[in-house]
Amino acid sequence: MELAGVGLAAGRSDGVARCVDRLPSDVPSGSDPVVWVTPGPDWPGPGLAPPTTAAVIVETSPNAPGPASVPVVGGLPANVFRDADRLVVDGDRGVVRLSSVREVRVVTAFVERDDGRILLLRRSGQVGSFQGRWAGVSGFLEDPTAEGQALREILEETSLPPAALTVLGTAPPIYARDGGTVYAAQPFRIRTRDAAVRLNWENDAFDWVDPAEIARRPTVPNLDRAWRAVAPAVRPKR
Repeated sequence: MELAGVGLAAGRSDGVARCVDRLPSDVPSGSDPVVWVTPGPDWPGPGLAPPTTAAVIVETSPNAPGPASVPVVGGLPANVFRDADRLVVDGDRGVVRLSSVREVRVVTAFVERDDGRILLLRRSGQVGSFQGRWAGVSGFLEDPTAEGQALREILEETSLPPAALTVLGTAPPIYARDGGTVYAAQPFRIRTRDAAVRLNWENDAFDWVDPAEIARRPTVPNLDRAWRAVAPAVRPKR
């Protein structure tokens, strides 16, 4: 699969992923070519040079990038990568290819009541992934459009009809890794005028919660990030 980010330094190279909290200031010579992956806004220093370093991936792009002698791509979620992944980094196009990982496109819908509470569902033991975790309404992308799929999943999993729903917003996909699969989940925020939820087999419990509750529950990966992508902007107090 390919992940599209931002090209920060030109070139194309491949290597084995090494995931770190911060880029090392120096790398011993003689090691195999490595693609360093870090969530921080670091920038490769003079110690990160070929042939030791093949490329660098940073999650948060630095405001003032310095010179780099290797391809660098920014803006990609570091938690998608695992140590020993074989990566091809294309700094010209701003993309990274993971040869041994498959991408699965899904939707995640946050159903919201008039009082601002959102619906969380606990995934049952009958589903194929993330059993027992809390999630929004989710499903594989099979419909011609992601929005159509989100409305369809809400009907199937909660019995809330499309006529009672209003789509308030969406955002680009949020990525989450499970073994050799990366789920690209497009989030939606959808208002409902009907809160009478009836579950199907995919979930065994539901709760209407304040969005802050997401951080306190065992959820599917990156559910908090998906919510932040579609959450209403907080207006400053006057």
